Amino acid sequence: MLNETGSGLLVAAAQLVEAACCARDGDPEAAKIHIAQAVAGLNGRHSPQVAVPRVAERDHRQIQHGGLAPWQARRVTTRVDANLAEKISTPQLARSVNLSASHFSRAFKFTFGVPPHAWVLRRRMEVAQGLMLTTSATLSEIAITCGMADQAHFTRCFRRVVGETPNVWRRSRRGTIEEEAANTP
Repeated sequence: MLNETGSGLLVAAAQLVEAACCARDGDPEAAKIHIAQAVAGLNGRHSPQVAVPRVAERDHRQIQHGGLAPWQARRVTTRVDANLAEKISTPQLARSVNLSASHFSRAFKFTFGVPPHAWVLRRRMEVAQGLMLTTSATLSEIAITCGMADQAHFTRCFRRVVGETPNVWRRSRRGTIEEEAANTP
Protein backbone atom coordinates (compact mmCIF):
# COMPACT_ATOMS: atom_id res chain seq x y z
CA MET A 1 0.00 0.00 0.00
CA LEU A 2 2.53 2.61 1.12
CA ASN A 3 5.97 2.66 -0.38
CA GLU A 4 8.96 2.97 1.93
CA THR A 5 9.77 6.56 0.95
CA GLY A 6 6.18 7.75 1.33
CA SER A 7 5.71 6.24 4.76
CA GLY A 8 9.11 7.59 5.87
CA LEU A 9 8.08 11.10 4.85
CA LEU A 10 4.76 10.75 6.67
CA VAL A 11 6.53 9.67 9.85
CA ALA A 12 9.04 12.52 9.55
CA ALA A 13 6.18 14.99 9.08
CA ALA A 14 4.45 13.65 12.19
CA GLN A 15 7.69 13.89 14.20
CA LEU A 16 8.23 17.49 13.08
CA VAL A 17 4.68 18.45 14.04
CA GLU A 18 5.24 16.85 17.44
CA ALA A 19 8.46 18.88 17.75
CA ALA A 20 6.54 22.08 16.98
CA CYS A 21 3.90 21.22 19.58
CA CYS A 22 6.56 20.48 22.21
CA ALA A 23 8.36 23.73 21.42
CA ARG A 24 5.07 25.63 21.65
CA ASP A 25 4.41 24.01 25.04
CA GLY A 26 7.84 25.05 26.32
CA ASP A 27 9.58 21.67 26.19
CA PRO A 28 12.68 22.23 24.02
CA GLU A 29 14.29 18.91 25.00
CA ALA A 30 11.31 16.89 23.76
CA ALA A 31 11.28 19.01 20.59
CA LYS A 32 14.94 18.16 19.97
CA ILE A 33 14.19 14.47 20.43
CA HIS A 34 11.34 14.57 17.89
CA ILE A 35 13.51 16.44 15.39
CA ALA A 36 16.31 13.89 15.85
CA GLN A 37 13.84 11.05 15.28
CA ALA A 38 12.55 12.73 12.09
CA VAL A 39 16.08 13.13 10.78
CA ALA A 40 16.91 9.53 11.68
CA GLY A 41 13.80 8.33 9.85
CA LEU A 42 14.68 10.34 6.76
CA ASN A 43 18.17 8.83 6.84
CA GLY A 44 16.68 5.32 6.84
CA ARG A 45 17.05 4.49 10.51
CA HIS A 46 13.59 3.69 11.93
CA SER A 47 14.77 3.13 15.46
CA PRO A 48 12.63 4.30 18.38
CA GLN A 49 15.79 5.60 20.02
CA VAL A 50 17.25 8.96 19.20
CA ALA A 51 20.17 9.04 16.81
CA VAL A 52 23.28 10.07 18.72
CA PRO A 53 26.13 11.57 16.69
CA ARG A 54 29.25 9.43 16.75
CA VAL A 55 32.36 10.81 18.36
CA ALA A 56 34.72 9.01 16.03
CA GLU A 57 33.65 7.57 12.70
CA ARG A 58 34.39 3.85 12.72
CA ASP A 59 33.58 1.08 10.32
CA HIS A 60 29.80 1.44 10.05
CA ARG A 61 29.43 -2.24 9.17
CA GLN A 62 30.63 -3.36 12.59
CA ILE A 63 28.07 -5.68 14.19
CA GLN A 64 27.11 -5.25 17.81
CA HIS A 65 27.40 -8.57 19.58
CA GLY A 66 23.95 -9.82 20.46
CA GLY A 67 22.04 -7.61 18.02
CA LEU A 68 20.94 -7.82 14.42
CA ALA A 69 23.45 -7.13 11.69
CA PRO A 70 22.82 -3.84 9.86
CA TRP A 71 21.57 -5.69 6.76
CA GLN A 72 19.16 -7.68 8.92
CA ALA A 73 17.79 -4.55 10.59
CA ARG A 74 17.32 -2.90 7.18
CA ARG A 75 15.60 -5.98 5.77
CA VAL A 76 13.23 -6.17 8.74
CA THR A 77 12.30 -2.46 8.62
CA THR A 78 11.78 -2.66 4.85
CA ARG A 79 9.60 -5.74 5.20
CA VAL A 80 7.49 -4.14 7.92
CA ASP A 81 7.04 -0.91 5.95
CA ALA A 82 6.14 -2.81 2.78
CA ASN A 83 3.57 -5.01 4.53
CA LEU A 84 2.11 -2.59 7.07
CA ALA A 85 -1.51 -3.32 6.11
CA GLU A 86 -1.04 -7.07 6.54
CA LYS A 87 -0.52 -9.33 9.52
CA ILE A 88 3.16 -9.29 10.50
CA SER A 89 4.35 -12.01 12.84
CA THR A 90 7.65 -12.45 14.63
CA PRO A 91 8.29 -15.86 13.01
CA GLN A 92 7.80 -14.31 9.53
CA LEU A 93 10.29 -11.55 10.31
CA ALA A 94 12.73 -14.09 11.75
CA ARG A 95 12.54 -16.22 8.60
CA SER A 96 13.25 -13.16 6.45
CA VAL A 97 16.68 -12.83 8.10
CA ASN A 98 17.34 -16.59 8.53
CA LEU A 99 17.07 -16.71 12.31
CA SER A 100 14.96 -18.72 14.74
CA ALA A 101 12.05 -16.81 16.27
CA SER A 102 13.56 -16.84 19.75
CA HIS A 103 17.01 -15.73 18.65
CA PHE A 104 15.47 -13.08 16.41
CA SER A 105 13.31 -11.71 19.24
CA ARG A 106 16.31 -11.38 21.55
CA ALA A 107 18.51 -9.79 18.87
CA PHE A 108 15.69 -7.49 17.75
CA LYS A 109 15.10 -6.21 21.28
CA PHE A 110 18.84 -5.65 21.71
CA THR A 111 18.99 -3.66 18.44
CA PHE A 112 15.75 -1.66 18.63
CA GLY A 113 15.17 -1.49 22.38
CA VAL A 114 11.68 -3.02 22.27
CA PRO A 115 10.22 -6.41 21.29
CA PRO A 116 9.23 -6.91 17.62
CA HIS A 117 5.46 -6.71 18.21
CA ALA A 118 5.76 -3.43 20.13
CA TRP A 119 8.02 -1.97 17.43
CA VAL A 120 5.62 -2.97 14.63
CA LEU A 121 2.71 -1.45 16.55
CA ARG A 122 4.67 1.77 17.14
CA ARG A 123 5.61 1.87 13.45
CA ARG A 124 1.94 1.49 12.49
CA MET A 125 1.03 4.37 14.79
CA GLU A 126 3.80 6.56 13.31
CA VAL A 127 2.52 5.96 9.78
CA ALA A 128 -1.06 6.58 10.96
CA GLN A 129 0.05 9.90 12.48
CA GLY A 130 1.60 10.91 9.19
CA LEU A 131 -1.56 9.96 7.30
CA MET A 132 -3.78 11.85 9.74
CA LEU A 133 -1.73 15.01 9.20
CA THR A 134 -1.31 14.82 5.44
CA THR A 135 -4.56 13.31 4.17
CA SER A 136 -8.26 13.80 4.71
CA ALA A 137 -8.83 10.03 4.96
CA THR A 138 -11.24 8.86 7.62
CA LEU A 139 -9.88 7.18 10.72
CA SER A 140 -11.38 3.86 9.63
CA GLU A 141 -9.54 4.09 6.27
CA ILE A 142 -6.31 4.93 8.06
CA ALA A 143 -6.88 2.03 10.46
CA ILE A 144 -7.19 -0.47 7.60
CA THR A 145 -4.19 1.03 5.77
CA CYS A 146 -2.08 0.59 8.90
CA GLY A 147 -3.07 -3.03 9.49
CA MET A 148 -5.64 -2.59 12.24
CA ALA A 149 -8.80 -4.74 12.30
CA ASP A 150 -11.16 -1.77 12.54
CA GLN A 151 -11.38 1.77 13.88
CA ALA A 152 -12.08 0.64 17.45
CA HIS A 153 -8.94 -1.54 17.45
CA PHE A 154 -6.98 1.36 15.99
CA THR A 155 -8.29 3.76 18.65
CA ARG A 156 -7.37 1.41 21.52
CA CYS A 157 -3.85 0.82 20.18
CA PHE A 158 -3.31 4.49 19.33
CA ARG A 159 -4.35 5.60 22.82
CA ARG A 160 -2.06 3.01 24.40
CA VAL A 161 0.95 4.09 22.29
CA VAL A 162 0.39 7.86 21.93
CA GLY A 163 -1.63 8.67 25.04
CA GLU A 164 -4.72 10.21 23.40
CA THR A 165 -7.35 9.15 20.92
CA PRO A 166 -6.66 9.54 17.19
CA ASN A 167 -9.45 12.08 16.75
CA VAL A 168 -8.18 14.34 19.57
CA TRP A 169 -4.59 13.97 18.35
CA ARG A 170 -5.55 14.83 14.77
CA ARG A 171 -7.65 17.87 15.73
CA SER A 172 -4.97 19.34 17.99
CA ARG A 173 -2.16 18.85 15.44
CA ARG A 174 -4.20 20.03 12.48
CA GLY A 175 -5.11 23.13 14.44
CA THR A 176 -1.42 23.81 15.06
CA ILE A 177 -0.57 23.37 11.39
CA GLU A 178 -3.41 25.66 10.28
CA GLU A 179 -2.41 28.33 12.83
CA GLU A 180 1.20 28.27 11.63
CA ALA A 181 0.10 28.47 7.99
CA ALA A 182 -2.15 31.45 8.77
CA ASN A 183 0.64 33.26 10.64
CA THR A 184 3.20 32.75 7.86
CA PRO A 185 3.45 35.88 5.67
